[in-house]
Amino acid sequence: MQTKEQYNGTITISRYGVEKRVLTWNDHICVGCGICFDICPTKAITMGPLGAIAKGDIDAPKLDISGEKCVLCGMCACACPFNAIDLKINDKSIKELPQYPKILRDITLDQEICVLCGQCEIVCPQGAIDVERELPPRKNLVLGEITINKDKCVLCGICAEYCPADAIDLIPNDMNSLSPNPIKDIEVDKDACVFCKVCEVACPHNAIEVICYKCPLAKRIEKPKLYEDIKGKTTIDKDLCVTCGWCENICPVSAIKVEKPFEGELIIDENACNACGACVAICPCNALTFPKPKEKAQKVPKLVVNQDLCVLCGACEKSCPINAIKVKRTKVGMEETKAVAWKKAFEKLLAK
Repeated sequence: MQTKEQYNGTITISRYGVEKRVLTWNDHICVGCGICFDICPTKAITMGPLGAIAKGDIDAPKLDISGEKCVLCGMCACACPFNAIDLKINDKSIKELPQYPKILRDITLDQEICVLCGQCEIVCPQGAIDVERELPPRKNLVLGEITINKDKCVLCGICAEYCPADAIDLIPNDMNSLSPNPIKDIEVDKDACVFCKVCEVACPHNAIEVICYKCPLAKRIEKPKLYEDIKGKTTIDKDLCVTCGWCENICPVSAIKVEKPFEGELIIDENACNACGACVAICPCNALTFPKPKEKAQKVPKLVVNQDLCVLCGACEKSCPINAIKVKRTKVGMEETKAVAWKKAFEKLLAK
C-alpha cells in the first residue's frame, strides 16, 4: 500500500511490501530547479508558481508529487543536485547504494592553503561556509605607555570621541545633591590602546602623554603566524552548498575547488525579457543581476548572468513567466552506469 503525507514543507510517499520504500522531499532545501520534474518518467511531479513564490507574492510549496503517479523509482532523488529529495530503501538512502547513479558535484577546501580571510563566507549565497578565526591579543603587537594627568583633565571626553580604538571611557557618576558631577573618572583600556597619540594631540588641556615604542622597537614585536598565533578553520556545509563557485572565484589563494553538476550555458532573450525579477529572486547562486548604468541614459542589458557562478540548475528558466531564459546543458556530471534506462533519463537533462 502506498501513502502520501505532507507536513511543514515536507512531502513523504511510502510503500511497504517486499521492500520498504520512502521518498521525502524538503521544500526548505529545494531551489525550484525542476530537474526532478524533467526527469520523472511518470510525470508525477508538478511545479508551483515559482516566480511568485520566490518574490514572496504567495506562500506555497515549490512543487507537488502525486501519490498515485509516483512509482518510487528514485530517479528524482538521484538527479537532484541539491539533496532536496531522497529515497530510502529499507531505511538506507539510495545515495549510499552503488547500483544507483548520482549527479556528480563537489566542493573541496585545502585548509593548509586557506588564509582565513573570510571572503568566501561573505559571498556564499546559501550561507554554507563558516570561517572561524581567533586572533592573538592586540597588546602583543604594540608597545607603549599612556598616562592621563587627572589634575589637568577636565573630563570633557574629547579624547574618547577621537580615539580610533575606542580605548578611552568616561565613567558616569551616580549624581545626587552630595555628588553633583556627571562624570566620575576617565579610564584607558591598555589592551585596546595602540598608542597612536591621537588623544594626546586632541586634548586641549595637555592632560595626556603617550609614548609609542613600536617604531624604534619594531624588531622586538613578533609577527603572528597563521595557524600558530592566528588560529582558526574554514568549514563548508556540503548539504547547504550549491557548488555555484562564488567562493572559488574570489578566493585569493585558490584554496577552494568546486565541481559543478553541469556544463553548458544560460541563454537570455533580452528582447523578450520584461525584467520582472522572478529569475533573480529564485536563483540559488545569485548569478543573475540587473545591471545599472554608469551614466545617465546609458543603455545596458536588461538582465545579465555570470556564467562562472551559474550551475545551470534551471530554476530561472522554470520561474520565467515569458520563457525568456533557456538552459543549454552540454554535459551532465553523472556516475557511470550500465543501466540503459538511467542513461536515457539523465540524457533528458541535456538541451534538446
